[in-house]
Amino acid sequence: MNESQTTDIPVAFRKTLRWYHGFMMALPIATGLFIGVGYMIGAIGVIPAAVICLVLSVVALLQNKLFSEMAAMFPDKTGGVATFAAEAWKRYFSPIAPIAAFGYWCGWGLSLALTGITIGSLVQAQWLPDTTEAYFSVAGVGFGLPQAIGVATVVLCSALNVAGIKVALRVNQVIGAVFIAILAVLLIVPFASNDWTSANLTSHDNVDWKTYVVWLFVVAWAIYGTELCAVFAPEYVDTSRDTSRSLTTVALFMVGAYTIIPLATTGQLGADTIAANPITYGVVSVQSVSPALAEVVTAVLCGAIFLIMVSASADAGRALYGIANEGMSLKQLDHLSRRGVPSRAIWITMVINLVMIILVGNPVAILIASNLGYILAITLAVIGFLLLRKDRPGWPRPIRLGRAWIAVAAAVGAFDAFILVIGAFNPQLSHAGTMKEVLLGLLILSIGVVLFAYRKLVQDRKPIKFREIDESTEPPAKTAVGGGV
Repeated sequence: MNESQTTDIPVAFRKTLRWYHGFMMALPIATGLFIGVGYMIGAIGVIPAAVICLVLSVVALLQNKLFSEMAAMFPDKTGGVATFAAEAWKRYFSPIAPIAAFGYWCGWGLSLALTGITIGSLVQAQWLPDTTEAYFSVAGVGFGLPQAIGVATVVLCSALNVAGIKVALRVNQVIGAVFIAILAVLLIVPFASNDWTSANLTSHDNVDWKTYVVWLFVVAWAIYGTELCAVFAPEYVDTSRDTSRSLTTVALFMVGAYTIIPLATTGQLGADTIAANPITYGVVSVQSVSPALAEVVTAVLCGAIFLIMVSASADAGRALYGIANEGMSLKQLDHLSRRGVPSRAIWITMVINLVMIILVGNPVAILIASNLGYILAITLAVIGFLLLRKDRPGWPRPIRLGRAWIAVAAAVGAFDAFILVIGAFNPQLSHAGTMKEVLLGLLILSIGVVLFAYRKLVQDRKPIKFREIDESTEPPAKTAVGGGV
């Protein structure tokens, strides 16, 4: 029987999405190739960069399988990974829940700033190369054309999401289809050109293991982000099937894109050219074959990166709404508009990103600040898979993975914790980050804890419980557990 027909969904989200809608919302994650991967190739060389992309893509695929089981366990809850972590950890140490929730929000919420600036950099390089002077600076951070364009795109993507998820989906589907074509071009053109040579596939000497791990940490969001399909679980027509299909198909797509494109473009251009054009190297690749096509590719890349902004705004808004809906943040954020979207959470996310553009400005630095909380949330959610298996063995699982996945979850959780610790304590090895960005990430996490305390003590007038064991940890109904996958 169709799971969506047997489950009473007590929220105001409209169940109108299918698995391919989730795929299209997550597809623009591939634009991370032009946000962080180019910088990584310049720093450590293409061979280790490609290996890092492959490792992260496979880990993301495994994680998505774990998240599909958890999403089907809680078909009425929004918030995705943040909610999974909160549900799993609250009986052990309840303050972990808001930390995980705000950490997850950091990963998606702050990404609007870095992707907006990336669009601005592409526009400047292609059409306004002489416009390089900053209009003004704040605390030593210049505000120029890329930042101005970043502000405009952040406002626009937020407005689209407030207009409703269907509006955002229509924008994604149109540009997303063209983006797939551009990725295909970047997969084929470099190999077909006379310039491609394996001699360009080099590694930098004297790079220690910590540097490789730091880049695993920095680039992780750009690949792990396919888990955003899970945040739309309450909005899928068939929560279990659509969530699982979207998470699996988009993760498999990323394995190919993130592994082959860096090898293709670097083999054609060389690592030095990639390092000199860390954001625009895709355009340079096409330009060397067809200068007239370069402008088209730039326009499509800008559009595709804007798509990830639309998806990130939608995900961050739902995560922030989910935090409030679970009683972990301000009551005022527990609000859906008449269109069924968390408009207040989306607008607040927008404002914070505008501040980030002004105060930070550098895409990799913003990645470091946002990744601290994001990788923490992912780690807690993966470990949460193990806790939920132990604490709620009788809970209905429309998707139930085999026993081997317990070992997989333990290994993936250890991997995520490892790159989190090394990355957080060595941001300077990325050649763009400092402890300032790490401290900024910690500050945002601490704000989440403060809002959690305010909600409990002031708004709900209840004491803070460090362990929460209540009726929500018991099965919602005496139903049969689904078969293995």
